[in-house]
Amino acid sequence: MDLKNKRVLVTGASSGIGAAIAVSFAQKGAVVFINYRGNEKGAQATLAEVEKYSSGRVYQADLTQRDKIKEMFSEIRSAYGDIDILVNNAGDARSGQMFDAELWDYEYNSIFLSTLHAIEDFLASDTEAQRKIINISSIYGALHTGNPSHYQYSAAKAAVSSLTCNLAKSFGNKVLVNAVSPGYTWTPVWEKATEERRRKVVGTTKIGRWIEPREIAHAVVFLAENDAMTGQIITVDGGTSIMQMS
Repeated sequence: MDLKNKRVLVTGASSGIGAAIAVSFAQKGAVVFINYRGNEKGAQATLAEVEKYSSGRVYQADLTQRDKIKEMFSEIRSAYGDIDILVNNAGDARSGQMFDAELWDYEYNSIFLSTLHAIEDFLASDTEAQRKIINISSIYGALHTGNPSHYQYSAAKAAVSSLTCNLAKSFGNKVLVNAVSPGYTWTPVWEKATEERRRKVVGTTKIGRWIEPREIAHAVVFLAENDAMTGQIITVDGGTSIMQMS
């Protein structure tokens, strides 16, 4: 798929991986819609970078609220027409106890249901053009690299990966559905971690460093451009999955 002038919605694009994805699509000439929940300053900064290469617009929506997702898609379609590519990146990782019911609800809504409902509205269009969905999963969502300090997050990301594969089976070549599974990527959340924790994380990788958000973005753009891949989950983790997780 030639990405020039394609309309791309990236959720959770006010910083980190989402921001890098938005800019990478802009560099290919795509029109980029930048979703954010609360970080308006970050979203505007992403838009400023996007506009160096292409065009875009910022949309505020808390994706844990079903009606806000519908409103966002309606606004985009009214102004620009159908979205060609949906990148589901929104959702944050919170640690907690296994039987913390409130945390289960939060992570399930923030990560899985936000993705599911965005896909539902994306698919509501009856366009005949081929479209694509790219979900951002996590190495924590894989069975052998899940993290018991992040039960809820790991389970929600595993659900995203499963959803990706099953949607691909349902839509054939009409809608290609893939995912990228990042490992330890340097994003603002890690700035709050202790130096000891950072060293431990880097020590789990074969490459001996943090993954950069642009490296995740490269994988996402690759999937968007490739028309022969669907139902795939690309792992970009610096070799963490072949080492002992802690």
